Amino acid sequence: MNAQKAMTLNEAILQGLMNNFEIQIGQKNNEISRVQNTWGNAGRWPSVNLQAGMNNSLNDRFGTTNETGWFSAGVAVNWVLFDGFAVRIRKHRLDDLEKMSDGNAAIVVENTIQAIILGYNKALLEKERLNVFESVMKLSKDRYDYIQHKFDLGAGSSYEVLQAKGDWLTDKTNFLNQEMTLRSAKRLLSYLLALPPETDFELTSPLEPGLMDYQLAVIKDKMEVENRTLQNQYLNLAVLDKAIALEQSARYPRLSLGTGISTNYYPDALNTNESAAALSGSYSLYANLALSYNVFDGNRVNRNIEIARIQKEIGTIQLDDVKSRLVNQLYDFYDLYNVRKELYLLQVENLETAQLNLEISTEKYRNGAITSFDFRNTQRSYLETALRQVQSIYNLIDANTNIVRITGGIISEYDQP
Repeated sequence: MNAQKAMTLNEAILQGLMNNFEIQIGQKNNEISRVQNTWGNAGRWPSVNLQAGMNNSLNDRFGTTNETGWFSAGVAVNWVLFDGFAVRIRKHRLDDLEKMSDGNAAIVVENTIQAIILGYNKALLEKERLNVFESVMKLSKDRYDYIQHKFDLGAGSSYEVLQAKGDWLTDKTNFLNQEMTLRSAKRLLSYLLALPPETDFELTSPLEPGLMDYQLAVIKDKMEVENRTLQNQYLNLAVLDKAIALEQSARYPRLSLGTGISTNYYPDALNTNESAAALSGSYSLYANLALSYNVFDGNRVNRNIEIARIQKEIGTIQLDDVKSRLVNQLYDFYDLYNVRKELYLLQVENLETAQLNLEISTEKYRNGAITSFDFRNTQRSYLETALRQVQSIYNLIDANTNIVRITGGIISEYDQP
């Protein structure tokens, strides 16, 4: 095992942003969209083709051999001068697609940050649970040693010794199992940070809820403006608008220019035919304009335009669906956060009561005022209360992270050095 390395939550997030596999894939996809977003890909620039060839032939007719050969070369340029503004539309569409790719990459980053936050705090939760199990185990060991000592002095019974030993072994088993659970939680965090599974680190940020007082109307307005899933849906509608315009561009005439130069050269060494040998070569230049207009093609253009409009309507419905779903989720997250906030405050009070009760019961047990069974019940009550209290902290962090994420603030809030 490697030596432990101290790591705060922000350091874990920065580590994940640099190394996480999903983020790396998202960055590569985003890089593809940037490479594709050029005027050349939209069709603004001409195409230039260079052609060259060597042609040879050998004819043998009635004992007479006729060998010829020639070299040909040429450059051809084809340029669409006008096609119903389709070039400009395609370029704007590529711009929107690149923005969508940026949005998708941002969503991947949001997912990763949320997973790291919950993974980090999950490991902290398991660490706190381990501390609770350890404290109860130590109490059980002290109780077992105390009863064993009394028995050795002839003041206790073997039944009490066996009962205390069984309780201590049970608590030690719970402690060992919790150690394994903590290691598993750390390995999951290591995976999110793209670190080797054997990496060990000390989690130095505290497990604290960070109580917030959210206003539903405020976070709803923030979500409608900054939620990245919604932003991508608006960009998708813009892309669908460009698709309609692109289909409509087929109604315009198309003007193209074709120009180039071609040459033919006959090397004398390859020509045995006298008439061919008299020619040393030739070249030609050409420049042609072509204007085409689609008069009728079985109503294909109108059908494509209608399909594009229907797809735009589908996109609008999808946007409304996403809005409705996100609003419902926000209401659920808001209610859940407030309920978990109240539960957390209740568990804080319960834990204070349970701790005080355990302290009093420990003293009473040593004074013989309560039985070992009563003391064990107090231990169990404290254990369950302490576990519920640390779990309530994690639950509140989870609910708060959901609100921050759905309102589009998780990157700005947590992506800090």
